[in-house]
Parts: sequence; C-alpha cells; structure tokens
Amino acid sequence: MRFAVVGGDRRSALLAGLLLREGHRVRSFALERAELPAEIPKDSALQACVYGADAVLLPVPAERGPLLNAPLAAQPLPLEELWAALWPGQLVLGGGFGEQSGAQALHGKFFLEDLLRRSSFVTGNAALTAEAAAGLLIRECERSLRGGRILLLGYGRLGKLLAHTLSALGAALTVAARKEADRALAQALGAAALPLEALEGAVGETDAIVNTVPARVLSDAALCCVPSGAPLIELASAPGGFDRSLAQNIGLRVIAAPGLPGRYKALAAAELIKAELDTILTEQEA
Repeated sequence: MRFAVVGGDRRSALLAGLLLREGHRVRSFALERAELPAEIPKDSALQACVYGADAVLLPVPAERGPLLNAPLAAQPLPLEELWAALWPGQLVLGGGFGEQSGAQALHGKFFLEDLLRRSSFVTGNAALTAEAAAGLLIRECERSLRGGRILLLGYGRLGKLLAHTLSALGAALTVAARKEADRALAQALGAAALPLEALEGAVGETDAIVNTVPARVLSDAALCCVPSGAPLIELASAPGGFDRSLAQNIGLRVIAAPGLPGRYKALAAAELIKAELDTILTEQEA
C-alpha cells in the first residue's frame, strides 16, 4: 500500500519506518526535522506527498488550533491547506479532530478516522501513559514509591490503569473520585478513597499528587495545604485539575506532563497506532 505520513512528532517518524519495513511505499511531509529512513522521501510539496496515497496518516492529536500538529516541520501547515490537498476516497487517520475537520471530510469526500474515538486505541494509549507516569513519579518523588503517599485525582480509564500500576509498586494510594461506584472499586482493589469534595482536608498528608481530571477539582484553598516538597503532576488536558499559576506562585513544584507516550514511549506509541491502522484497514475490507 501507499502511505503519506504528514506532520507529527517522533511517533510519526517511527510509524513511517514500521510501514516501510513491511514493504509499503511511504512518503512524508512536514517532517523535515525528523530522523527518517533514507528510503522515505521528505517531500517539499504537500500535493506530491498525498497524491495516490491509500491512506494519509496524521498526528495524535492532529490539530493545534488552525494548524496541523507538526513540531518537526520546517514551517506551519494550516489545516485548510491540508484538507484542500486530499483526494476523494482517501483514508485519513489521526486523533482529536474537531467539528470543522469533520465537515471538511464530508465536503471533500475523504474518510476521517479519529483514533481518540476508538476504545481499543484509547485504552492502549492510557496504558502507555500510566506506565510513563509511574516512571515520572519515581524520578520526581524524593521518597520511595514503596510506601509513598500518592494522591490520585480521578478514576477514569487512565486513573484505573495508573492506580493499578502504583499499587503494584507498593504505593500507599488514595484515590479521589466523584462517583461512589469508582470509590468503592478503588477500595476493593486496596486503595483508600475519598470524594473530591474532601480533598482540602487530605492534601496535607501526601508525597505527590497526580491529576487525571480535565476539570478544576483541586480548589485554591486545597492547593495552599499541599506540602511544599510534594510534586503536582498534571496529566489531564486543559484546563487541568488545578490552577497551575497559583500553585507555582506559592512555591509548589508543578510538572505539566501531557502527551507522555509521545515523549517517553514513542516506539510503543507508534506500534499502537500501526496496530489500529491495521484493524481499520481490515474493517474496510470486510
């Protein structure tokens, strides 16, 4: 098959290499600063890259405002320019597409597959994030994780996987969750649990706080009770679980850690994307 890999970070570059090793024809664009196999052209024109491609592979997430997410590109690539270059019938794979991108897909008659709407990919990505987050905690915590008092905010997909990982490492884990059912499950699996409303009285006795909730759950008053040596690790997307500026202003150690798979598990993340791509192609053939 013929693939066009457009934009993205090291995950995209590694994905291109994986496809090449399987014998596919691969071209690239907006990856000028990436390390790619010599056999993969770095096209100077977007149209040349996507012409004749069976699938166009975009980043996860794909959008950065009106631009393609392309940190390794020589120059910004507006999404409007990308959509205009695609051909009817092409498969376009990426993640985190907005409503406007969906409208462009209908207008241009290409098939837009959003990986962040596929549960198998989201679960796999959460598992990689949990693994990388545990490594980050090991590096940033002055105390050992074994017996360390870790406060985990949120018990969704990522929260559950991270809780399992931290418990396996021997952490003294407390889960703060909104749903009573989630708190009951956390307790059944060996963690302490409390409602989000009770955080203010609990943050003073912790060695690290990890947030997985993309909403303000840690109040300003609670922030003022956090021990000065306890790192606050933010895994959630904006606006995050706490006021980052306030936390920094009062001397707390804030670690913004979005996109951990791309930063610390790039090859595993590329393999995950390829596995999902293979599944999608098989579904199309059925």
